[in-house]
Amino acid sequence: MIFSVLNAVLLRPLPYSHPERLVQIWEVISDRGDTRGPVSPYNFLDWQRQSHTLEAMATYQFESFVLTGEKAPERLRAVLVTPDFFRVFKAVPLKGRTFLPNDEKAGDDRMAVLSYGAWRRYFGGDQNIVGKSITLDDQSYSVVGIMRPEFSFPGTYTDVWCLPGFDLKNRGRGSHFLFAVGRMRSGVTFLQAQTEMNTIADRLAKQYSANRFSGVRLVPLHEEMVGNLRARLLVLWAAVLAVLLIACANVAGLLLARAVSRQKEVAIRTALGGSRWRLIRQFLAESVLLAIAGGLLAVLLALAAGKFLRTNTIMPLRGVHIDATVLAFTGLVCLVTGLLFGLAPAVHAVTFELVSALKEGGWRSQIADRWRLRSLLVIAELAVSMVLLVSAGLLTRTLWRLQHVDPGFQPENVLGFRISVPQAKYTEGRRRAELYQRIVERLAAIPGVESVGATNDLPFSGSRTGTSFDIEGRTADPAHPFYADSRNVSPDYLQTMRMRLLSGREFTSSDNRDAPGVAVVNEAFARKFFPSQNPIGQRVKHHDRILEIVGVIGDIKFDSLTKAGSPELYIPYLQDDPPSWTFVAVRSRTDLPSLIRTVRKAVNEVAPDEPIYDVETMNDRLSYALGPQKLSSLLLAIFAGLALVLASVGIYGAISYWATQRTHEMGIRMALGASQREVMQLVIGQTLRLLVIGLVGGMLAAMLTTRALAGFLYGVGSYDPLTFVLIAILLGGVAVCAGYIPARRATMVDPMVVLRDE
Repeated sequence: MIFSVLNAVLLRPLPYSHPERLVQIWEVISDRGDTRGPVSPYNFLDWQRQSHTLEAMATYQFESFVLTGEKAPERLRAVLVTPDFFRVFKAVPLKGRTFLPNDEKAGDDRMAVLSYGAWRRYFGGDQNIVGKSITLDDQSYSVVGIMRPEFSFPGTYTDVWCLPGFDLKNRGRGSHFLFAVGRMRSGVTFLQAQTEMNTIADRLAKQYSANRFSGVRLVPLHEEMVGNLRARLLVLWAAVLAVLLIACANVAGLLLARAVSRQKEVAIRTALGGSRWRLIRQFLAESVLLAIAGGLLAVLLALAAGKFLRTNTIMPLRGVHIDATVLAFTGLVCLVTGLLFGLAPAVHAVTFELVSALKEGGWRSQIADRWRLRSLLVIAELAVSMVLLVSAGLLTRTLWRLQHVDPGFQPENVLGFRISVPQAKYTEGRRRAELYQRIVERLAAIPGVESVGATNDLPFSGSRTGTSFDIEGRTADPAHPFYADSRNVSPDYLQTMRMRLLSGREFTSSDNRDAPGVAVVNEAFARKFFPSQNPIGQRVKHHDRILEIVGVIGDIKFDSLTKAGSPELYIPYLQDDPPSWTFVAVRSRTDLPSLIRTVRKAVNEVAPDEPIYDVETMNDRLSYALGPQKLSSLLLAIFAGLALVLASVGIYGAISYWATQRTHEMGIRMALGASQREVMQLVIGQTLRLLVIGLVGGMLAAMLTTRALAGFLYGVGSYDPLTFVLIAILLGGVAVCAGYIPARRATMVDPMVVLRDE
């Protein structure tokens, strides 16, 4: 199961021509810690003109359009691209064509390329759609092509690609809002391409003051798309291998015990002329057959587990399936594990003194050697189990702490959704603000709704907007302008989200265009820009409008529960020009899932051509943000639980074997006056010896390996003593319980029966 995930996410090449030559292009700002971010259009055009190592470059940005004229209005996920976008990927359409260099000069003739999914879903697979016009956001677009099913960049759910419809140079060089990709020329190495781009960036930094701290970073596209999934999957892969090793050690121990009962059989085969190599091959064939039987069952279980992963996780696992590569790997694993757990028992089974083995009881001389080997296997099981349990414990404690992080707002009973309006239809910011306000007022009238607020960026929505500003009475360094996240909000937004007001006041409906400009800032804003002053009453200049700070609210977790709050500037959208989209938060006393239909109907009454989308409760958004941690913790906990069960079975089998082989000794001890308690102590003592050695080795190994988890932990160290102690107690308790059963059975030996047999 885990290899199928690794194969799909890490090993399988991207479905593009020569994917190793594709790179993501980021702009980095050195005075912000080399933080990478979107690209300036002017810089992109300069890179495009001056680069010789990249044969093609393109930009893209995310958008959404409302499709009308077919049936009911539908929201399409769109990507605005420059003409070379499909050339970068060497993507061949299923029908029609992709964009050409001259298409951007076509004037008012807007063009679109449909994804295969959108073509089937919204247009019924119309074979004659190429050349027809469709209406997106009240604008006519000519469909020039349909892409193949396997092409979906930059997102799995992209519906349509369009040319941007505006000049890339319509903003300043300091404006960064584009994402960029490129294809390296054949024969060009990644280092050569990065070196050339660095040279171009240095040249631009000398030419333009806005580029004083700007650089360029190339990232292989596969690495960019995998992101931090690589580390998480490799941790899970290591855990799976550990469980497999424990299982191999367990089966090897069982086969060692079974070899004792077959000692006379092996001796007879040897006496009849069987060579030791032939006997070893026989034992290995049996163990490999056992592994193959387990592998066949594993494939069936992995099919079910893969379906669960594809439908119940947020990771990009939709391409996960059992293919020829996974089956070949499974066959290899069956062979290797069969040899691994079968080799030692096979060698020990044929290593004996023939005459002694043929005598009744002569095989007992071999027991000590087998016990030492089996003890080593049990100790190894305990140590590996300790590592897995500690790792799972650390991730579980991290998840618990993250679930109890205060996000700075109250997500309970809040439903959030997004709505966008065509800029061609709502050209003025005033009209957009009025529409958003009508939607807010209509939703507030729904029975059971406590309050409604609107904002351009909702926490944990993936949308984030920033802005530069000036502070009255100060002169900002042109290379280091004052900058903060910008939130255009409705009067009741802060109250709806239950954000903490620390000082001053919140917005009211009277904070409109006819009133003096006002703003609310958060703690991080106050600390950074007014460290020794009271921010209330201070004035900032934003978009040529003077805003007086009238309130300070607490910091919130905006897109990560582990990051500290960043400076935020809240502005009433009744005083500003809000963007062409807004998020709406609805706090209600009623059941949120049943509220969704009512909300859709209410919005449709106000804006019938603008369907809402991205509808989720705030609790779900927070849960989604914790998705990777939840999945890693769950799977690692499952693997650790399996390891614990296997280790307990291994201890039980080993101690049972040891106690059985010493039955005569215990009978004699009891005949000479030893009590049941003393026999119990003897067996438990053997268990504790294995346990102590295993725990010590496991703790040392865990201290070395858990450092790899440091990047996944929050609020707990990789050497957390509480986790180590609790896991040691848990593992010790399970081991003692596993050893108690054979110890109890050993005390039931009848000395007279033992002595009579002897």
